[in-house]
Amino acid sequence: MLKETVTLAIHIRKIEANDKVEWLELYHAYLKFYESVPNDFSTELVWSRLTKSDPEIQGLVAEENGEVVGICHFHYQLSTWSNTWNCYLEDLYVSEASRGQGAARALIAEVKKKAIEQGCTELFWITKESNAVARRLYDKVANVSDFIRYEISLED
Repeated sequence: MLKETVTLAIHIRKIEANDKVEWLELYHAYLKFYESVPNDFSTELVWSRLTKSDPEIQGLVAEENGEVVGICHFHYQLSTWSNTWNCYLEDLYVSEASRGQGAARALIAEVKKKAIEQGCTELFWITKESNAVARRLYDKVANVSDFIRYEISLED
């Protein structure tokens, strides 16, 4: 007996104002994954930066069969080493039920396409060393850097 497989079509598009309910659910799940508690003010600020007519932060969603199952946020920054831009993929999250279906890979590919269109010479992101599930994909689509990140919290 042959096993029937279902192939889901993944569609990547720019985030829109009517995505807020689904975005909020995924964004809160993303924050929870990184052991962060949502703050209403900060969440609304991010949403407004993503959806204003000239967005300060770029946002994409991944849809499977018309349902938003993944989100990513990225922004461009000028390089101090050359006359080019870099692209920082700051947030990437796919619902647990949709992982392994290609949504994260498709989101990264679309960010890469947009970064090239912007004239960027580098696309980069960070993740926790312990994020083994995501790192399996990241190891296939990017090179691991030898840079180490240092942080100083400037909040009380």
